Amino acid sequence: MENDLIKEHHVLILGALKKCHVTTYHPLFEDYLQIARWTLIETHRRFIEEDTEMSTFNQYVYQRIYWKITDEIRKERLNTERQENSSSDDTLLQLPDKEADDLLEVKELLEKISPLLTDIERCFLEDAYIHDLSILEIAKKNKTSRNTVYKCRNRVALKVIKFLNT
Repeated sequence: MENDLIKEHHVLILGALKKCHVTTYHPLFEDYLQIARWTLIETHRRFIEEDTEMSTFNQYVYQRIYWKITDEIRKERLNTERQENSSSDDTLLQLPDKEADDLLEVKELLEKISPLLTDIERCFLEDAYIHDLSILEIAKKNKTSRNTVYKCRNRVALKVIKFLNT
């Protein structure tokens, strides 16, 4: 019974697959063909159970197959993207942790320069280099303008240059 149904609607299935750009050359053609067949069978069973008029069956099942295959393609694409992202994350985890070393150097430099800085300048350096805040974020946190933060940054830079030159 179901084999006859599949044979009878084989062209319809291939048409729906073609509309989804799934041809016999597609790497997942067989998988999508099987999904389309199951969709055909399930839809036919539902039509029989609900005693729906069979004259609309072909149009309805064509659309159902198209939607189902489109969903499967979308899921496959998302899975592929997730795998690519996780593999790039694995690559990043294998790299040496340069950031931790840099952070230690910044903390050591802050301790050495600390006596030369005001409290505001010390806060700026901690926010900028340890907490990695942007100029705008530092300004919002300290309830000042960005211009004030820029001036503070320039004063700190001059003090650091003098300290490093001595």
